[in-house]
Amino acid sequence: MSEHIKSLIKQLILSGKARGLSQAQLAEMAGLTAVGLSKAKSRGDIRASTLEKLATQLDLELALIPLKSKEKAVEAIKSGVFFRTSEALEDKGE
Repeated sequence: MSEHIKSLIKQLILSGKARGLSQAQLAEMAGLTAVGLSKAKSRGDIRASTLEKLATQLDLELALIPLKSKEKAVEAIKSGVFFRTSEALEDKGE
């Protein structure tokens, strides 16, 4: 159905794997079956509340951002100005 939703689910699963969780473990933590999460991933169809439960288990927050902001962020990341070091923050008094 939706490639964006498929991508979100895949990102959550990858985030779980980075934290040492299998897809089945993440599903269980969010109150899903492993099969249910697998089907949601392949279909690109999941309830928003379920997506939020998955994110919460990974200490993540779902958010919508304007497309233009996303494009600016990508440009900033590519140019190396997106992330500021703690030294740069201290220099500015932040």
